[in-house]
Amino acid sequence: MTKLYYAPKTSAFRCRWMLEELGTEFELVTIDLAKGEHKAPEYIANVHPCGQVPALVVEGATYIESAAIVLFLADRDPEARFSPQLTDPARGNYLQWSFFSMTDLYNSVHPIYVRHFFGGAAASDEERAAFEKVVGLTDDTLRKGPFLLGERFSAADVIFGGVLVWAEDCGLLRDRQPQAAYLARLRARPAFARAHGVEAPEAAS
Repeated sequence: MTKLYYAPKTSAFRCRWMLEELGTEFELVTIDLAKGEHKAPEYIANVHPCGQVPALVVEGATYIESAAIVLFLADRDPEARFSPQLTDPARGNYLQWSFFSMTDLYNSVHPIYVRHFFGGAAASDEERAAFEKVVGLTDDTLRKGPFLLGERFSAADVIFGGVLVWAEDCGLLRDRQPQAAYLARLRARPAFARAHGVEAPEAAS
């Protein structure tokens, strides 16, 4: 059984989203951050050595780091639905946007999101400008197609989209285009809705 150690509104969301896209059966173990369950000695000793989420257990092995988990899960898919293969010309852009999401974009969003998460101050003008500079690097790509790889949705969209969710939550994204429309397309995916534990938009009454 696949097991995901998870907390809402954290980077663990993108792992849950990827599992939902794949249709993988998994056990969701929700960790209460407010109660400090992620810092419990046995959790650190047996699940995540850094006392964080997510952690994924597959066939008795434990994996950490959300983006690595997403890419790992996508590569394990026998149908290769969400991961271009090594000989696919799209593989380079797939890796590029995955790593960009967790370096440049993450660094421009995460500090502001953490403050927002704990009820702190909104982004400063300087922080907004830094985010604008970084997110603008995806403008041309997102104007050419619905997803980062054009018509093909991939695990790179799960990683990038997961960071954009934070940007939207803490007021950085606002109605900035084309990213806002792109994020709306991601939110419309049934797997995204299931990962949030809500009914898919197209199935709502």
